[in-house]
Amino acid sequence: MRLRNTTIMTMALSCAITFSTYSISFAEDGRCRLHDGTKVICPVRTDAELEAAADAYENEATQMAAGESGSTYGVAPFDYLTGVGKRTESTTLTEGDSGYGNKGGKTELWDRVAAPSEGESVYNQWTNNWSPTFKTTMVPGADPNEGKQWYYVYCIGCHGWGLQGDGPNAAYVEPRPRILTAGDYMNKKSNLQLFSVIKGGGEAVYLSSSMPAWGNFLQDQDIWNVVAWIRMMADTTPPATIEEYLNPKSTFTPIPGDVDALTAADSEEFLDVMEETELTLAGRGDGQLTGGQYVDGGLRKKPTEVSAKIKEGF
Repeated sequence: MRLRNTTIMTMALSCAITFSTYSISFAEDGRCRLHDGTKVICPVRTDAELEAAADAYENEATQMAAGESGSTYGVAPFDYLTGVGKRTESTTLTEGDSGYGNKGGKTELWDRVAAPSEGESVYNQWTNNWSPTFKTTMVPGADPNEGKQWYYVYCIGCHGWGLQGDGPNAAYVEPRPRILTAGDYMNKKSNLQLFSVIKGGGEAVYLSSSMPAWGNFLQDQDIWNVVAWIRMMADTTPPATIEEYLNPKSTFTPIPGDVDALTAADSEEFLDVMEETELTLAGRGDGQLTGGQYVDGGLRKKPTEVSAKIKEGF
């Protein structure tokens, strides 16, 4: 049964402080738990890998400021800092003016297509041109394409553009950000675990507070979409070609009985965990202000609408 009074909230907040101390110790041990309670080594990058990744981001920024084409990440047309291909009509993918900097040109954003689509597809037409776009989902009721956009806004600084745990800030985070493509680890974590850590931060699953809580920034449907995006990237590796980058092959198989966007509203386990999570989020008051309520607008769709969209082929 879910609890809803101020006394319980106070007790929960007190426990949160205790759990915070415990989470630091648990995280420093360098171990994590799977959905069945098994303790495993969390997949992270080495210091040398993170230093190289930070240098690559810096080089990318330098290229952008100079208006140069190419990429320091191996996918020539793609700029990992802006999500826009580094070319114009008069240049190649690897040489010439990219349209950035003080060259006075325009990036490919302006000359990508002659007849832009209408409605919501306008936005996706631009942003998805040089990033994976999916026609299905591995989390019912959740859209990986929309989750990708939220990930690009909030997550790449630590987890990296390709979910490889190598963002420009990763070297300064303790413990190191997880490699979210590591299938032997991530595929065994439940949707509820992933959802909880995104919404409530590391402390929501008794891990480090270095992973911030996004529950005051993202609605529940947005978080489900991010979970769907992560699932589509299981065991993908840094791409060697444009084709590999645009067409990732996931190894994820849904865990039987796991909650998803369609079943969350009827899952007692999910609702209980979310109530506890809400109590730890700043600004929630005495429980009257809660997250997770659907807010219409923009590209956001309800789980049932996402399912209908997928059946129609997106």
